[in-house]
Amino acid sequence: MKTGIQIQFLLLAWAMGGVVHAVDYRAYAPVVNVEPVIETRYKPVSRRVCTEPDAAAREFNAVAATIGEDIRRQARLWQQQQRCRTVTEQRAHKDISGYRVTYRYGGETETTWLSYDPGEQMPVNVNLSPLH
Repeated sequence: MKTGIQIQFLLLAWAMGGVVHAVDYRAYAPVVNVEPVIETRYKPVSRRVCTEPDAAAREFNAVAATIGEDIRRQARLWQQQQRCRTVTEQRAHKDISGYRVTYRYGGETETTWLSYDPGEQMPVNVNLSPLH
């Protein structure tokens, strides 16, 4: 209803010969299509990689007094022979960076980019100015 009053005011001012400035108002246009714009970004991810010692390298010269001591010696030797390093890889991560929106207004179909999904209709600015 507000836009109808603005149009009537413009027509009245124009008919009276007064100075009329352009007026902006907001209308809503039906959305025809929305496509998410997906951007691939790469992030570094680090992980620890360890090589296992060769089973033949696990030799014991002395006989352990107990089974528990033997297991502890094997574990220490295993840890000493294990080689670890940090590996950094680039992992792809997909993000929606915006939306390509196609809408219809005044018999025209337009496409624009928005940072959000507008839904079934979107606000549009309309500029009214008198004809000269």
